[in-house]
Amino acid sequence: MVEEKNIFRIFAWLPLLLFLATSIPAVGTAATLEKPVSGKEWAAKLGLDWGTKYWPTKPVRGGIMNVANPVYIGLMNPNHWPVNDWVSIGYFYERLIYTDGQYRPTVPWLAESWKYLNEVTVVMKLRQGVQFHDGSPFNAESLKYQIEWILDPKNGAWSRSWLEPIASIEVMDPYTVKWNFKRPWAGFLGVMASVPGYAISAKALKADVALKESKRLAGQVEKEKKNGADAEKEVAAATGEAMEKARAKLETARKKLAALEEDYKKTSALAEGAKDLDNNPVGTGPYLFEEGNPGNYLKVKRNPNWWFAKFIGRDMPYYDGIKVNVIPDPSVRLANLRAGKIGNMEVDPSQYPLITNDRGLQIFVYPTNWMVGMRFNLTEGPCKDIRVRKAISHALDRKALIAGVTFGLGRPASCMYPDDHWCHNPNLKPVSYDPALSKSLLAQAGYQNGLTVKGYMGNTSTETSLAEAIKAMLAKVGITWNVELLDPAAINQKLRKVDYDFGGGTYAWIYDPDLMASNLYHPDGGFNYGRSNNQKAIALIEAGRKEVDFDKRTKIYWELEKVVYDNYEDAWLWYPMATTVFHKNIQGWNQTMYLKMREVQYYSHPMWFKGGKL
Repeated sequence: MVEEKNIFRIFAWLPLLLFLATSIPAVGTAATLEKPVSGKEWAAKLGLDWGTKYWPTKPVRGGIMNVANPVYIGLMNPNHWPVNDWVSIGYFYERLIYTDGQYRPTVPWLAESWKYLNEVTVVMKLRQGVQFHDGSPFNAESLKYQIEWILDPKNGAWSRSWLEPIASIEVMDPYTVKWNFKRPWAGFLGVMASVPGYAISAKALKADVALKESKRLAGQVEKEKKNGADAEKEVAAATGEAMEKARAKLETARKKLAALEEDYKKTSALAEGAKDLDNNPVGTGPYLFEEGNPGNYLKVKRNPNWWFAKFIGRDMPYYDGIKVNVIPDPSVRLANLRAGKIGNMEVDPSQYPLITNDRGLQIFVYPTNWMVGMRFNLTEGPCKDIRVRKAISHALDRKALIAGVTFGLGRPASCMYPDDHWCHNPNLKPVSYDPALSKSLLAQAGYQNGLTVKGYMGNTSTETSLAEAIKAMLAKVGITWNVELLDPAAINQKLRKVDYDFGGGTYAWIYDPDLMASNLYHPDGGFNYGRSNNQKAIALIEAGRKEVDFDKRTKIYWELEKVVYDNYEDAWLWYPMATTVFHKNIQGWNQTMYLKMREVQYYSHPMWFKGGKL
């Protein structure tokens, strides 16, 4: 989708992380497991359209699309970190399931259908006739290998913890797998619609494992050769009883070396011609990796055998290739767009007033599934007192922040989940701006003469502007905020040590609700580190993980939002609006259909050049 394609293409410390149609099964309901669905039937169920309602003219093949990104893609195995550009990852890889207009994991993609046999067992039918870029088949065996690869700690997959509830995955037939869970797992489909669900060639994964193992064994062989040489020297210098010990040591070293050399020989044969997946992606997606030059550009070329094009009966994708140019400066990116050197970009909010009257550009503004907010330390320091948290939150004028920092491109936030997300509690309202109440609360908490709190914020231009605005608002009620502007690595250290009172807490890509809730409010969460310990919230999080009935699960997250809202666990500011801009010769973006269908609309409707070139 365009928000995946453009808005804030980088989110270095949070991947990620990643729901249309009333006729497609929701979490916990059964999807048909009978005969394969045709492309026409699939599109009809979803309400997808490629006719004149979608676009008045026919698509045109050809041309190289140039886009710009602030940094290089990073690693190209989505399970290894860092991935700096998830949009480009989507050129190579496709997921088992995509999400609908409410961010629910309901859209069959590489997984054709699924059925809960009970709370801990799911049978999933896979799409037939899909090939990876290396020619190997996507099937039950390849998926089983991938999942087990992610679960193996030695492979270093950052996404491994997401799959912890899996007890096993079984191959039932060439295109059917059975998932067995350790306990009821309601977030399963949401996880399969996210990073672990990106299908990767098992052939390429095996070669990558062999390549890494070959390199490791090569190092061990050299080390053991040195040990053997040292042992030979000991034998030469030894006498008497020491001689026997030295010979025994040499014999042990020789046997170990022989075994290692045999393992190295076998592994090297498997690794012959292999390429590391971190720099040579192999998926099922619409584009093939062509060339990468870190810090400069990434080139991809059209996949002429893209299964989805055949499935739906259309000659897609339309571009011959895409070049992602690394251009850190947003003003330079905009200049390139206006000059026709790149085809589209996500503009910074500060640039929006500069482009509104540019007739050479197509401008689209739409809501995203992000939450911009601030994080409290609830276990130590002044913010342990709810009166202080309330005072801070009521001192923040959300409408003024949206107007001043994002030029109006935002919706005031009430809590975690955006207002178009299926878990959003519609009964909660954004915290009111009330400086008088803030001063009264501070006095009640014993800070009638003022309060100093410490914190952090990112060092990007937008976050710096937000920090200055918040600092000024807090000062008006007698709160001094000593804020440090830091890069992501330094922020991560602050989070780990819980070395803050009040700091930045933006969350991106809010799909399955458990991921966000657990990360923020569960003791084992990736961004908690002991800063929050709300027992009611923890109980609801754990209940939400188990409840596979969609309606019941929705109510659990409504209640969770109310619990953290009433306790002022954080200060939620706004849900952003994205502004994506296309050159006038780019065609195929239907805003109405996108807002209705989101991800599936984006991935099923590639864009093209008017006349076949920019």
